[in-house]
Amino acid sequence: MTSALFVSHTGEKGGAELFLTDIVKAGPQSWRACFLSGGAAVQDLAASGRPPVMLSAGEKMLSIRRDSSVGVLLRGAADVMAVAWQLSRRAKDYDVICANSQKALFVCALAAKLSGRPLVWILHDIVTDPAFSAVNRRASLAFARLFAKLVAVNSGETGRAFIEAGGEAEKVRIVYNGFDPARGELHDPGKAARLRAELGLGPAPLIGLFGRLSEWKGQHVFLEAVAAMEGVQAIIVGGALFGQEEYEASIRRQASRLGLDDRVRFLGFRSDVPELMAATDVVAHTSIVAEPFGRVVVEAMMCGRPVVATSGGGVTEIIRDGETGLLVPPGNAAALAAALGCILSHPALAQRLAQAGREDVSRRFSLEETCRAVSVLLSEAA
Repeated sequence: MTSALFVSHTGEKGGAELFLTDIVKAGPQSWRACFLSGGAAVQDLAASGRPPVMLSAGEKMLSIRRDSSVGVLLRGAADVMAVAWQLSRRAKDYDVICANSQKALFVCALAAKLSGRPLVWILHDIVTDPAFSAVNRRASLAFARLFAKLVAVNSGETGRAFIEAGGEAEKVRIVYNGFDPARGELHDPGKAARLRAELGLGPAPLIGLFGRLSEWKGQHVFLEAVAAMEGVQAIIVGGALFGQEEYEASIRRQASRLGLDDRVRFLGFRSDVPELMAATDVVAHTSIVAEPFGRVVVEAMMCGRPVVATSGGGVTEIIRDGETGLLVPPGNAAALAAALGCILSHPALAQRLAQAGREDVSRRFSLEETCRAVSVLLSEAA
């Protein structure tokens, strides 16, 4: 079995870090995570008996963002070099280094060169997204071209964007996120009622929105849709990461302005997301730009919940509109409200979409299949 060190710049639980923790916990002992800063993912792996390697990245490196200028990148260069040297010494114990984030790519590229180990970049982002500065995009593509043996992408859309931006098509391999199909066994009406009561929710239909709070995730669109619907309540699960605290404050103000204080609960970060999903009547996905993949969409479908999601990106590779879920245009609160209302008012449709969706994603996005795909990828890279 090919050994690998999977490196993320942060231990906070974003989509990339959830992917990493899932495969390391489910994969062979020869796979290990490495983080350059702490967070909940570090604690999760430690509690599971798979403690990660911890290295210390400097503040200047961690301050680099997708839209960073040349000056910010240059100021972070010394920190990148320092942590790359530390990582290169650790990397000699493994067959392959896997960069699990864009910041990690820069560090891992140098560490791979110093240690003589092959590099795989696991790309979780659509690099043509305007959120990436031109400088950042060019730097990432240059490092991938010069140092990466393979580039694993989380959807066909992510791969197409990488190639469109100038990435090498022959390096691209699709590795979808994987999930535990046992999530589909969580829906228990009695437990759902108890959970709703604990949250102070009534018997009215419940809509759930899950994911970190960020403008591009479209929580503001969701609130507009809920405000247009009568007799429904909603939960928004997730917190602000990576400097999005002002956006969280703005949507809380929006909820009050729309008169939703009694109908919408902001739950913040929760460890019982599958149970909360199973307690809803329908789950919404509201990103206003194309998702590279769409983890919460698959998670909700595996929990046996009907899903209404915005079309585009990796989500269109997950949902077949009208068969396993419903798709609506991004940023369109009226269309979102209409689709949610359609599911809530047609129980037979809700049941059909939920059942077909769970069966489909349990087959296509199992954690076992993802680990198999990662094994093949590592063998090819080694």
